[in-house]
Amino acid sequence: MGLGWTLIFGHDPDATQDNGNASSFTTSKAVSEDQNLHVTDGKLISGHRKLAIESLGSVQCLSAACQWSQTALELLATQCPVVMARWDKQQKKWRTMSLTPKARYVNPTALWRICRLSPQRATQLASGLLWTKVCNQHQMLHAFDPRLTDKPQLRENSFNRILRLEASYARFFWPRYFAALSTDLFERERRKPTHPINAALNYGYGFLYHAIEWQCLASGLDPTIGIIHKLRRSRPSLACDLIEPFRCTVELTVVRHLDDLQEPKRLAGHFAEMLEASFSYRENKFKLRSIIRLMVESFVRSLDGKEAFQPFILHARDACV
Repeated sequence: MGLGWTLIFGHDPDATQDNGNASSFTTSKAVSEDQNLHVTDGKLISGHRKLAIESLGSVQCLSAACQWSQTALELLATQCPVVMARWDKQQKKWRTMSLTPKARYVNPTALWRICRLSPQRATQLASGLLWTKVCNQHQMLHAFDPRLTDKPQLRENSFNRILRLEASYARFFWPRYFAALSTDLFERERRKPTHPINAALNYGYGFLYHAIEWQCLASGLDPTIGIIHKLRRSRPSLACDLIEPFRCTVELTVVRHLDDLQEPKRLAGHFAEMLEASFSYRENKFKLRSIIRLMVESFVRSLDGKEAFQPFILHARDACV
């Protein structure tokens, strides 16, 4: 799966803030593989497309074959955050890097608050993310098999117990997920996956990671400072935290497109379309990319404990295959 997409984002009149104002920087233009990107007269040129640099709000490149001119990178780095990724065929994982305008998106208040979270508040936020992940995956399993028993109960307790509950549910979830796909696979391979389904899951999670990492940067957060995942070199720990409620969207996309697991270009297209698909959030319909923005903004506002964090919850009608 060495192929991917370059996604360029401009203004989206359909995405709205809570106050009803139009949100910017969420409409995507998918640029296919083997493109040379350069700048002429203030416009980013990709094949037959011409996009004004000043209209761009995000660039996410998930393609190893695209070639960027130095002028294009310099202008983009002063305009908006740029996240680039390359699929490592040997390690079967994404390698990422980001370019950001220097100090343009820093949110010192949010950074200070996330570093000064009390153990109790950090546990509450971590619980919300992990518990929502469990609920979303259980909702998906219930769509596969309505006879499924109720999900396990969560009691507010220590962080270690929450992690154990997540690990216990993973042992419950994956065999039933793979069974729904009519496969003899029983184990989830996270590192160097050999089975096409596991490789496709890793590939799809990468699309989410990049979208969330970009939104963290745009919200003034440091993607490397998380609350669940510890600091580790070259790992966007906060993006790894915030992706948890959204994992079900990749798992659903894989189920819906099993026939394309061996077609890298088609699979990349399905994951790109996933980010533009509509899901329910806060009793409204939004594109998944807009929901990522709204959830990260909710996370930032909840850091002081005065506002409740609102993670993404998978609705039953969105879980249908």
